[in-house]
Amino acid sequence: MRLHFEVASGSTGARSGTLVLDRGEQDSVQMQTPSFFKYTRHGMQPHLVPDVAAEVTGLPAVTHVQLEDFLDERPTEQRHFAELRKFAGIGSDAVVLNVLDPTVTARAATSAEKFMGVDSEGGVRRLTPAAFARAVNALDADVAVAPADYVHEAQPSLTRGKRISKSVARSARWLDEALAGITRAAVFAPVMGSLSPELRDASARALSTRSDVAGYALSDVALAPSDRLWAAQRSLPLLDAAKPRYMAGASAPDMVLRAVLSGVDLVDSSYAYAVTEQGLASAYTLGGDGTAAHVDLWQDAMAADFGPLVAGCTCFACRSHHRA
Repeated sequence: MRLHFEVASGSTGARSGTLVLDRGEQDSVQMQTPSFFKYTRHGMQPHLVPDVAAEVTGLPAVTHVQLEDFLDERPTEQRHFAELRKFAGIGSDAVVLNVLDPTVTARAATSAEKFMGVDSEGGVRRLTPAAFARAVNALDADVAVAPADYVHEAQPSLTRGKRISKSVARSARWLDEALAGITRAAVFAPVMGSLSPELRDASARALSTRSDVAGYALSDVALAPSDRLWAAQRSLPLLDAAKPRYMAGASAPDMVLRAVLSGVDLVDSSYAYAVTEQGLASAYTLGGDGTAAHVDLWQDAMAADFGPLVAGCTCFACRSHHRA
């Protein structure tokens, strides 16, 4: 896998560019940035069947899959992993494989020196970097976000102390081990340091000098959304500007805009899932016009309301569906 990224405009702050995933044999996926990876659950876009997704214009041909959705007692021996593209309807999309779901913030699993603790549907699993690499190869992923030692602790542990320092060193070592086993996928390196300015700077500077990573992941899902943005803004100026930056969990419209203005190139589309799971329809207006940002579809009055979700809106949802 060869990943090409070219910045078209913007040296600091918001920028635009072109990302190309070259899979060989005249097969490649191209996307203009800033853009997003399609969020999935078990490899499928939630609440959006493939037939409907095909009618929605502007969706990038890149699908995000999290390994924790598929971990069982023997996570590296997934006999059907190679068939996931067909089963989930991913088709010819490029696949980005991450370990954790960016929408999940409350976690019980803890990591140790040699493995990352992952909360799966079958309980807590231990994932080694070598096992992650085998999963990346089995899925034939195009991009892999390396496993990292995220610190799920309360303040002040997130701003200082040996635990954060240990997580930075441990994540760097896991990155080396994962890279040693991954055969084809381009690897995005997680930028670590939690809320410690000094350790975030050290992590970013160390990663910026590496030629064996294709991009960067600002993916500390252990942090609150507002803290994730601060952490990204702290690290971005220190990273190699020639490589793409992906921020996990930045999906709400206002947060996406702030992330892009800060220099983030890629986010995920989990916002639609989070809103839909609550029975809401997004009616977000840039800048705000005094109207509600969401329409509550669980209200009794909606049962007989055949009007569009938002009056006058021409988006796919409002053209194709009504409030009832």
